[in-house]
Order: sequence, then C-alpha cells, then structure tokens
Amino acid sequence: MTALSLLRLTLIIAVATLAGWFGERLDIPLPWIIGPMLVSTAVGLAGYGIGESRWIRRGAQVVVGTTVGHTLSASILFGLLSVLPFMIAAALISIFIAVLASELLAKKARLDRRTALLANLPGGVAEMAFLGDGRAGASTAIALIQAMRVSSIVLVIPPILTFFVTSGEPTLGYELGHGRFDWALGLILVLGWLGGLGLTRFGIKNAFVVSALAVSLIDTMIGFPGATVPTILFIVAQISIGLALGARFRREDVLRLPRLLGIGLVLSLLTSALIIGVVLGLAVVVELELDLATMALAVAPGGIAEMVITAAALGLGVPEVVMFQTVRIIVVNMLAGWVADLWVRWRSSTASAD
Repeated sequence: MTALSLLRLTLIIAVATLAGWFGERLDIPLPWIIGPMLVSTAVGLAGYGIGESRWIRRGAQVVVGTTVGHTLSASILFGLLSVLPFMIAAALISIFIAVLASELLAKKARLDRRTALLANLPGGVAEMAFLGDGRAGASTAIALIQAMRVSSIVLVIPPILTFFVTSGEPTLGYELGHGRFDWALGLILVLGWLGGLGLTRFGIKNAFVVSALAVSLIDTMIGFPGATVPTILFIVAQISIGLALGARFRREDVLRLPRLLGIGLVLSLLTSALIIGVVLGLAVVVELELDLATMALAVAPGGIAEMVITAAALGLGVPEVVMFQTVRIIVVNMLAGWVADLWVRWRSSTASAD
C-alpha cells in the first residue's frame, strides 16, 4: 500500500467515524453502521473504493457475536426450539417469494433466470455469486443485487421500527457500559475466531458470528472467564461492517450496469416487503407468541449482524432474531443451488411447451 493510499484510507475511516458520531447525535438508528456505509458507498461510486477485507469483516463479526452472545441464555434458546418448525417454514416462504419475484427481475433487468434467481434469494452475497453459472457478468450482477438488498434493509427497517417501537431498553446497555479490555475478553475473542475458522471448513455460513455467539453463551452460563465488550470495540466493529457493506458498490460495476442498479433496488425492496408481510401474516394466523416488531427483524432478509444489532438497540428479542436469521441462512444456502437448477429446468420446459 502506497503512502497516498494509506492517507486516503485513513481519511475515509475518519470521515466514516464522524458520520457515525453525527448519526448518533441525531438519534439515527444504527448510526455506526449506516453512517460509514453511506461514506463507503459514496467514495466507491466516486472511484476511490476501499475494497472489502475478509479478515476485518470476520473480526467485526466476532466482536458483534461476542457482544450479543452475552445477552443470551441457554434456557431462552432451548425454549425457542418449539418455534423451529415455524422458522423453517418462514425460510421456505422466503425462498418461494424470491423465486417468483426473480421472474420479474429477469424480465425487467434482462438477466437469465438462474442469475436473477440467485441474485434475489435471501442468502449470502459470496455464496450466491459462487453458484452463478459462469456467464459474463453473472457473478457481478448477483453480488450487486444481493448487496443492495442487505443495504436497503439496513437503511429502511431500523427507522421504521424506531418510529413504531416506543418501549424497551437497549439490550446491550449493561455489557457495553461495563466492558473492559482484559485477558478474558482476549480469550473469548480468540476462541470465537478459531471456532469461526473451524465452522467455515464445514461450510457453515456466517460462521464467525455463530461461533462467537456460542462461545459467549458458554461464558455467560458458567461465568468464566467473564468477558465483557467495551463500547469503543463494539463501535469499531460496527464501523467495519458499515464500510464493508458500502465497499460492495464499485463505480465500474454501477456504470456498467445502471439499469440493473435501479431495477434491482426496487425488486429487492419488493421481495423483502413481501417476505416480511407474508410471514408476519402467518404468525398472526397461527398465533405465534412473539411480538410483531421482533418478528419483522427476525424474518427480514438482511445480514444477521445488522438485524441483531438493531434488535439489541431497540430492546427487542435478540434470541428470536438470532435463531430465525440463522435458520433462514442455513436453509437458503442448502437449497439455493438445487432450487435454481429445478426452476430453470421447469421454466425452460414450460417455455418449450408453449
């Protein structure tokens, strides 16, 4: 890295931090994620993108998982096992809606069906792009639309819930207020990181968040080593996540695919709204004993770290959000390739018959 590049990166991080600080002063939801994300997006579209570091993103996920994990308890998580069938049903519904909406995306954005479907499924950015069939621009189109879905969810859902949710204390208040840098924190972070590496080898998605959550839950249960996360560390993790989200929007991709950008954004919002609306409606019908605000975050097709942070900040059900998001990610990533193949074959056969 040249001196000029280092100076530019330092300036971008400083501006991103300032944006987060202003956002917090203005009571904007998720200020330390949204502010840096907007700054990162702006510099990327200006042609000075900072790129996305896999290691920094993973480190940030470990910190978030560690922070949130200390708010959970085994009894609550085990109690949610009775809702597991509904979680799986919600994941399957999200796939079904994404598949149907992908037809409109394929038509309007002039994409082949497989690319449109993988771009619209609520799975991971890298995972869905990897399943692309190798056509020119397919992976870029998939990654861009996936990034727009997560970013739009982060920008839209927290403000809406903040407007409607008027009660509830921030779930993370105690941990952040009493956090400290010590050997216990270092040990928990290292264990969370190593666990994430291990889970990655088994193909587990969002492995570093899941691992850190599990390690922190054990720490909470047995009271050893008794780690807590300082406020500044949690803020740095959120800034890193925000910068990583914005870094996915590169100027060359946006200029090359302007039609895809607009249509992809609209279809991402439509798909997300339908998923949330249908699942919430089903929850009301079956009289699921979870409040609707928590359910909205739990089934929103955004990133698990971002949705969990939002739930914690609003005093909503963090365990429910963690479980629903984790189940959806597992189900979608397990079925994505098979669903894409089946859908393309079926639509091709019906088109031939016509």
